[in-house]
Amino acid sequence: MALSETLSETSICNMSLAKLGANKIPDGQTVEGSATLEAVQCRLHYEQTRDALVRSHSWRFAAARKALSTTTTPAFEWDYAFDLPDDFLAMRSIYENRFSGENFRSYALEGSLLLTDENAMSIRYTKNVTDVTEFDSLFIEVLVLQLALKLTSLAGSTPEIRESLKDDLKNLMPSVKALDRQETNTAGQYELETWNDARYA
Repeated sequence: MALSETLSETSICNMSLAKLGANKIPDGQTVEGSATLEAVQCRLHYEQTRDALVRSHSWRFAAARKALSTTTTPAFEWDYAFDLPDDFLAMRSIYENRFSGENFRSYALEGSLLLTDENAMSIRYTKNVTDVTEFDSLFIEVLVLQLALKLTSLAGSTPEIRESLKDDLKNLMPSVKALDRQETNTAGQYELETWNDARYA
């Protein structure tokens, strides 16, 4: 579910700052352009916090799939190397021919490559999403809380606020993940037979 184009990195940072009772980034300024202490701290933590959160769970808005292209032959151990997508963050599943007796395909991820003995590889993966208008509203709720935790060094924050943020996250995450999983039934008639679950724990 995409959100309104009025949403921005600055508004997300301001929501996090509001959780702390800290000064917001002034109206008319952006998190990238403001010289305030709050903006500097948001710039320091925002990107890392966002990317780690996207990678940590199989969010539907960050799902993608691609048939990979081969590149140079590995020096040893594996027969084939495939280029991972430029926006790759984490592996989700590997496609397997439903008429094949195989139920597992060995592989290794090294840098920007997927190494395997298979001569063709199609994957589902988590892509790196940076456009805030593509974020799910529930993802934003979690991002705001996690970013606020990173910003608790700002003046005005207290240990009580930090513990409250932790409690809010603890209570929110199970329901967010459960609801996100419920929003997709299968990607195809033979989903359970043809996709080898390769999620990272």
